[in-house]
Amino acid sequence: MKNLLKTALLLTGVCSTSLVLAQQNSSDDRYRNDRNSRQDERRNDRYRDERLEERREYRARDDEYRRYNNRYEDRMGNDRNEGRRFDERDLSQAYDEGFDDGRNSVEAEERKERRENYKNFTFGIYAGANSTRFEGEDVSGNSLSGRLGYQLGFFVRGGGRIYGQIGAEYLTSSSDFYRAGDGQAGSVGDLIGNVDQKYVHVPALIGVKLAQSDRGVSAVRLAVGAEYAAPLGVNNNAFNFETRDFRAATVNGLANLGFDAGPLMLDFRYHYGFADVLNDTNNTKRRIVSVNVGFKF
Repeated sequence: MKNLLKTALLLTGVCSTSLVLAQQNSSDDRYRNDRNSRQDERRNDRYRDERLEERREYRARDDEYRRYNNRYEDRMGNDRNEGRRFDERDLSQAYDEGFDDGRNSVEAEERKERRENYKNFTFGIYAGANSTRFEGEDVSGNSLSGRLGYQLGFFVRGGGRIYGQIGAEYLTSSSDFYRAGDGQAGSVGDLIGNVDQKYVHVPALIGVKLAQSDRGVSAVRLAVGAEYAAPLGVNNNAFNFETRDFRAATVNGLANLGFDAGPLMLDFRYHYGFADVLNDTNNTKRRIVSVNVGFKF
């Protein structure tokens, strides 16, 4: 009886131990399976997130390319690039072309502005020679070399085809003077001598370009105007003329024919005196023909 009881108790212990071990193994398997399942789910989630991010980036690039294509087609005015995808090299090239177009436009505007400024405002300097005589004076047979003088000046010209011009010049003028004797023996005979005069002129002209180049740099000009003339001095002469013997100021009419060839210019000018230059002396209105060569910029 005792042996039977011991055997029963032993079997009961073995069975209990087996059940415990089986239950523990089952719990471990479930734990491992759950952990593996959670890891798989996390990997799957990361994979889905990466794929979603890639798709979003692809769609963003695709939208950007589509918008660029639309702008390019609108700019070109046709659909010849329909369906074309632009890569970064295309975008870089388009940027460079746009930059070049903008720079060319700025340079074109600057050239246009320079042309307009040249037409509207010109400064120049000149020098030349002149020949002077008085109203009613007969110069037949007289040496022209005794009547030559020179002038130096500058001017400012404004306007386009119709222009205005003002300036100043220093002019030396040489003229023959004559004083008749009384014809009696022992008295002073006829006196003829050359008198050099120095003047400052302030000429003002209104003119028209009869013909001109596109920029107005080269032209054929015709102008009329007037000038203020003030004496600066006179040389030693046989008549003992001094500066006070000349009028303080006179006015001359002007007619000018000019030619521009780029920055160079050639002018022929006629000065017509409206008043006598010597006080209380008739027929001393000056008539001057001058030629000037100059440079303008």
